[in-house]
Amino acid sequence: MLKNKKAAIIATVIAMLLWGSAIPTIKTTYQELGVGRSDTGAQIFLAGIRFFLAGVLGFIYLKLFNKEKIIREDVDKRYIVILSLIQTFIQYMIYYIALSNTAGVKAAIIQSTNAFMVVLISLILLPNEKVQANTIFAIGLGTLGIVVVNGGFREMGSEFNLMGEGMILLSTFFNALSSVYVRKYGKDQNEFLVTASQFILGSLPLIIIGYIMNKSKLVFTPKAVGLLLYGAFISATAYVIWNSVLKYYSVNEMGMYKLFIPIFGSILSVIILGEDFTINLLLGLILVILGSVILNINKKKFNGN
Repeated sequence: MLKNKKAAIIATVIAMLLWGSAIPTIKTTYQELGVGRSDTGAQIFLAGIRFFLAGVLGFIYLKLFNKEKIIREDVDKRYIVILSLIQTFIQYMIYYIALSNTAGVKAAIIQSTNAFMVVLISLILLPNEKVQANTIFAIGLGTLGIVVVNGGFREMGSEFNLMGEGMILLSTFFNALSSVYVRKYGKDQNEFLVTASQFILGSLPLIIIGYIMNKSKLVFTPKAVGLLLYGAFISATAYVIWNSVLKYYSVNEMGMYKLFIPIFGSILSVIILGEDFTINLLLGLILVILGSVILNINKKKFNGN
């Protein structure tokens, strides 16, 4: 089905909607369980639980929906282990800490730099990728958008929090790196098996480290359990869709659709978390999205589409 371009785009946008809803879901989970900014252990522990559950759900998806015959000898175990470290363990340990130190709207907009990071990483790791002037201009717009989101050049020093916005940028880098890694090495791998396996593997060190560092007495209310289960659903479903799409299309070609994450994330953060949507956030979002659009137009011209 995903060989059809329109179907692949629709599926990708659905995945972006799910990822966009992750920010208010995580922050609401923190509120429900009383997890403060300083309790890094509890934040990491919750990330581990979410992705362990996502891994279990991923194996259920494998059983229900997988149509490919999996030959054990063809499974690239090294690929799965490395992906679990980059995409689940490192990225989400950083991300869960970061979200406790910044607003959801701001986090969503900063995450949209993923499209630019994918291009830069692709240029380094994928030898066939080429850079053009429009690409540099688009990346410049995206960078300017991040500056505006954080109060402009004068205010950026005071508005930019390394443990918040800084770590969101770092986690976004690892997300972009994992996308390029999947595109380069994951073409012949079963997306259901890879997604489920790397979630389980990546969740285990998160659970262990988080449990050791945890300072909070976590009482899992029905609402908290529901939020964790929804978080698991987000991860398992969105990553299966995304990794499936990357089997058929270039990470540069489809990566621009990640600009929908800040749109969905910002709207949902305002609605669910009651956050303010300031003029700086609006201008920053426009700049980042404009940069992503230019990036995509540039690719279409270059590819002759």
